[in-house]
Amino acid sequence: MTKISLTPIIDVVFILLIFFMLASNFNKVGELNTSMTKESTSSSNEDIKIIKLLVNQDQTVISEGKVYDDKDLPTMLKLAIKEADKYSIILTAKNNVTYQRYLSIMSFLKENKIKNISIGIISNEIEK
Repeated sequence: MTKISLTPIIDVVFILLIFFMLASNFNKVGELNTSMTKESTSSSNEDIKIIKLLVNQDQTVISEGKVYDDKDLPTMLKLAIKEADKYSIILTAKNNVTYQRYLSIMSFLKENKIKNISIGIISNEIEK
């Protein structure tokens, strides 16, 4: 009676494992870098202008009750930023807005050299 040796099978499995590990691509496609900072309780002596933007699905954005097209958005923001030394843009979205639309606005603002963008979260309202 002959015994079957498992050593060659284990060698082949390890070689295949190494091959697939080296052949795999671990790059993250479409990665968006965001910095998550902790809020501090200390108050600042400087005034920071807060610009709130509400993203709509129909290629418009609402700011301070006014509706702006996507193409008009950089001009409006650059004028608002010019008035203040420090600013913060809070980007929120309505319930029907897709993630693609929201991220395309973020990337559109980044392409137009508009920085200091924060993600705003609208709390869910409980209906009684």
